[in-house]
Amino acid sequence: MTINIVGIVLGFFLACWGLFHQLIVGGAATMFKDISENEARLFVMSWVAQGGFMTFAGLAPAVMLLLHGPYTEGVQTICILSGIALVLLSVHVFATGFKSHLKPIRIGAVLELTYGIYLLGYVLYLSF
Repeated sequence: MTINIVGIVLGFFLACWGLFHQLIVGGAATMFKDISENEARLFVMSWVAQGGFMTFAGLAPAVMLLLHGPYTEGVQTICILSGIALVLLSVHVFATGFKSHLKPIRIGAVLELTYGIYLLGYVLYLSF
């Protein structure tokens, strides 16, 4: 039961970070000097998309665990898919130069990796 609560809390925390990530896009866009309007639009769209992804990938497993428990196949499938997606996005951030990204992206990558590994480990734990 406690491990279930940890998953729910981590999921809601990641979702809140994703919402925060979307809200600070204006400040993040001003960090870059001398970018064209098209580059600024691309930056804003990718920033908001990453925040939306974090929000959805945090909420979907957390809400399913909260409402249905961890033992149904649908919840385990959502946990597996969300875990894989979170790990892949965080690996992308680490592979493209962790230190070169802005601090909110680095924090998000660590949160994504933590929650993704937790979800995959949780499903493996339940299957044995």
